[in-house]
Amino acid sequence: MEALTREQLTREILRLAVPAVLQTLFQTAQFLLDTLMIGKYGGDDPTPLAAMSVVGPVCWSMTVIFTITSVGATAIVSRRIGEGRDRAATQAAVTAITLSTLCGLGIAILGSPARGAVVSFFASLYGGEGGEVAIAAAEGYLRWFILFFPLRAVVVTLEASLRGAGETMIPFWGGVLANCANVLGNACFIFGLGGAPHLGGEGAGLATGLAPAVELLFIAAALGLARRPRLHIGLHWIRDTNSEVARELLRVSGPALLGALIFHSGFLVYQAAILGLDPESIAAHRVAITLQSLGFLPAAGFYISAASLSGRLLGAGDLELAREAARRNLRLGLLFIAPISGGFIVAAEPLVSLFTEIPSTVSIAAICLLIGALELPFLVITESLNGTLRGAGSTRVPTVITAIGTWGVRVPFSWILARWTPLGLTGIWVATVLDWLVRGILTQRAVKRGDWLKERV
Repeated sequence: MEALTREQLTREILRLAVPAVLQTLFQTAQFLLDTLMIGKYGGDDPTPLAAMSVVGPVCWSMTVIFTITSVGATAIVSRRIGEGRDRAATQAAVTAITLSTLCGLGIAILGSPARGAVVSFFASLYGGEGGEVAIAAAEGYLRWFILFFPLRAVVVTLEASLRGAGETMIPFWGGVLANCANVLGNACFIFGLGGAPHLGGEGAGLATGLAPAVELLFIAAALGLARRPRLHIGLHWIRDTNSEVARELLRVSGPALLGALIFHSGFLVYQAAILGLDPESIAAHRVAITLQSLGFLPAAGFYISAASLSGRLLGAGDLELAREAARRNLRLGLLFIAPISGGFIVAAEPLVSLFTEIPSTVSIAAICLLIGALELPFLVITESLNGTLRGAGSTRVPTVITAIGTWGVRVPFSWILARWTPLGLTGIWVATVLDWLVRGILTQRAVKRGDWLKERV
């Protein structure tokens, strides 16, 4: 890797972060199109959308928890690239891909027979929304998602490896093609267009399951045609798998896996607090969280840039520039989030009115969006600095901070403020702000302390 200078740092951060932000934007747009197409298919029947409400958290949790090898892949690949050891970086990437393949196959084998019980559990959290018909539709969607989960696990890990190496455009264009394939697959399999089977809501699961195959083929072709690829991953990748590297990947990824389990278990309890409210509040939450998801985009992008730069600069032995990269990455992330937060503050009610015309729902959702605008800067602080820590291989500290924020703040305060005060849903949103505030303060202190600069990977 050509050594970075202080003058080049801002450009490198933007080169890494902006494609990641755009790819996340495309993924968000694809999710909205999924919802729109399924809603269109259902017409006056709410069952297909109810099924998506049931299965959505399942698929999200599976993707986050069971592709956690991507954390180790980013940390180790970026460190080896920074050390100038391209061959070792490739070995780390292919070892991570092997582990993710095995994990994906395990989920496909063990998860397929259990999908009915999983859907029933999540449906019970949603108060049995949609009844047995919705549960059956959700189970059909999950069938295909689980069956093709190994593809998703490989692609997520491969993306993380490439970004750790400083390669952003191949994952970006691969993600765009996968999103397009997903939308096209929805049209075919939901509505039976072009002679495809007419599967309804289940067809959306088939399209979502197959979409990563398009990205995988694109990445393989791009790496094969590249003149100077940052990673040399070819058909011989299985032979490059190394047991010692695998142990190191598991060591780095283990705390991140624990952190994901802690957060998602807390998320279920947090969701239960929301679902115990009145229908107007639940509807208001869905509207507000859909809008606020736009604010998650900079956080995701600057997490990725921080992780890649942290590992690469530490690998190159430039500790002072690694510190400067953490500071500058955070400042740029906050600059990106400021217009979004400002827009929510200035135009909260007009924005939520785009989704619903029910006055009570608009009123509650607008207040939640205003509260959410205060949350976003702390979200960016936490995620940007988490990227710095995890890119350095320091994964235990973010796990501890996640546990404190989730179970020490978000879960208890969401129940207390929602059930024992007049705040209701707005109390839950206040609890979320407090969660990210605490996490942001603790993460900032951890980065400032500097132990991550001494992490051995």
